[in-house]
Amino acid sequence: MKEIKIGTALSKAPGKVDGYLKTGELPDGQDMRIPVVILRGETEGPVLWVHGCVHGNEQCGTYIIHETLRSIAPKDLTGTIVALPALNITAFHKMQRMSPFEGYNGGDLNRNFPGNATGTLTQQMAYAIYNELKQHATYLIDFHTALTADVAWALFANVPGDVGKKGEGIARAFGYRSTLPTPPDTLIGSAMMTAANDGIPGFIIEAGGKGPAFTREVVLDAAERLRNVLRHLGMLQGKVTDYGKQWHFSNFAWVHSTQGGLFQRSVRCGDSVKAGDVIGQYWDLHGKPKGHAHAPESGIVLAIHPGPVMSTGETLIHIGLNPREV
Repeated sequence: MKEIKIGTALSKAPGKVDGYLKTGELPDGQDMRIPVVILRGETEGPVLWVHGCVHGNEQCGTYIIHETLRSIAPKDLTGTIVALPALNITAFHKMQRMSPFEGYNGGDLNRNFPGNATGTLTQQMAYAIYNELKQHATYLIDFHTALTADVAWALFANVPGDVGKKGEGIARAFGYRSTLPTPPDTLIGSAMMTAANDGIPGFIIEAGGKGPAFTREVVLDAAERLRNVLRHLGMLQGKVTDYGKQWHFSNFAWVHSTQGGLFQRSVRCGDSVKAGDVIGQYWDLHGKPKGHAHAPESGIVLAIHPGPVMSTGETLIHIGLNPREV
């Protein structure tokens, strides 16, 4: 078998190997390294690269990756799964979105691919990761987590030609009803769009919520959907589940709050809203109503602030625009 080496993880035969990939150095001079798992089947085939915690406090994807890997025996797998369960490791340690050591460009790892070997910390991390991804991956799946347990939507890189078509095939096999065919000029610097531009079909999953909004049910459901993707790709045997039609969006709108206070949402992920609809209510700490939050656009709710407390500038709502059933 062809050797697959990612950092210290070295795979030469069917089975599972663990290791680490160096992505930088810590203030004490020790290596900043991220875990790598390679699960290899008995027959050569595609390489599915999966990673989680691009943002360090979005741990649901880490659990989904491990749940999936534990459920697959090498004898049942065609090809290889390369898994990096916690990409942004220093942010993961602090349970926050971005690295505590990033001091210059904001540090969103999902806007810094393919990276820069002599750039900021996050750019150097992206460079170390993407060099390996580009060398080995046939397909990319990138796991993210949002605000509430009912978050369930996805994006594929809708670039022209075969890469975009294969990305849509993965999206349909995963089967989340709310899906964005991501235009080439959107999410520039994400691993998904960077990979697609290099000929690697890319897919992002937004599953479940952070912290107490994280649930076992979301993990089990998403792991089965990921196995369905593997069946679709011919990497596992079995019938591919048809999850039915999807809502495809033209794009999405992120909206941030312009006020703060106690907040209670009145819509859930997956709900349809029209521009101007009430989506939540504010109160002050005297218990007096401070007004309602309204949907700025029409579409499908992809994520909404869970409350119970909101400050100015936090994410209020995320809406998929111009849904069409396909």
